Amino acid sequence: MLVVPLLDKFKSYLTWSYRTLGFFQTAGKFVFLFLLMILFNIYELAYYIPGMEKLSTSQTCLGIYWFNLGLMASGALLLTLLISLVYRLFGKGNRFNLINLLETSFPDLRTRLSTAYDNSQNINIVTKKLLEDVHVQLSGIRIRSIVPKKQIFRSCLVFLLVSGLATFCIYEGFSFNISPGKLIDDFWDNLHNMNARAAYEDDEKVVPDSRYKIEAVIIKNGEQVEMKINPTLGLGFTSQIDADTEQKFNASSDSFNENFRYSQTYSENLPEEYEPLIKQYFEELSSR
Repeated sequence: MLVVPLLDKFKSYLTWSYRTLGFFQTAGKFVFLFLLMILFNIYELAYYIPGMEKLSTSQTCLGIYWFNLGLMASGALLLTLLISLVYRLFGKGNRFNLINLLETSFPDLRTRLSTAYDNSQNINIVTKKLLEDVHVQLSGIRIRSIVPKKQIFRSCLVFLLVSGLATFCIYEGFSFNISPGKLIDDFWDNLHNMNARAAYEDDEKVVPDSRYKIEAVIIKNGEQVEMKINPTLGLGFTSQIDADTEQKFNASSDSFNENFRYSQTYSENLPEEYEPLIKQYFEELSSR
């Protein structure tokens, strides 16, 4: 039947149109990625590859500027091919399909065209009538009406605009003041500083004030009695002493020489036996 040859004719015409659209879309992606690399100096990332810096200085065909442009163009091309490959692998529903396109563009052919095409080799009274009706409908279609002219025009316009911007940036040497290499170095420096600060805080020990590291020891009945001095509270000494010492402390409070005063930070009415220790303590403070 004539349905299949007519569909083949439509397909050859529309395939050329959709290939043109695909070319401008792919070229637009490439130029857009290339422009981004120029604006953000992405070529610096290539120098993290071992041997790249040596290659850039040893080659004599291009200057460093044009060599860096070549690196960015190669990167943009590689990304474009990768995106296209992913699109072809996972975008099967978006591929060009003539029958789906015709049935979508012309509702009268919906399900009829696909049924006639599937049964084009199975000729009987029913399929023959269906194929004849579909052929009549296809013959009345203006195939140019379903050419993606607007999509082709938009893709071409975007390609030209982005290409113009990329050309301007290349010949004017324009790019943003952003260096990916510097950003990466700053990131690692900040990470190193944070780790060092955390380690320092973990290892840091509180050093007691050396002004108060005075041994407070008195001799009572041939035994050493350790005492604790707290001068900042104005309460004199705090100590764990027995009842006998406490009684003597209270008994001798009246005979304490009130004229002996090195500072207002200790309490009065203390036993005379504490006087050398108090004197030593405040002499230590005054000498610092």
